[in-house]
Amino acid sequence: MSKLMQGVVRFWREEEGTEVVEWALVGGLIVAVGAAVFAAIGTEVKTQLDKVLTLLGGTPS
Repeated sequence: MSKLMQGVVRFWREEEGTEVVEWALVGGLIVAVGAAVFAAIGTEVKTQLDKVLTLLGGTPS
């Protein structure tokens, strides 16, 4: 068995290695959900700010 394959097998069997991968997946999921929320509310926030700007006599972008 090659050294690379031995390293992969050892990494797979170690508890710490799989725990790090699990936490990385959880972190990635949190970032993805946060990005989706910001994208979803971003246009609404811009719309509301444009309304306020119009009320104050400015020109919305």
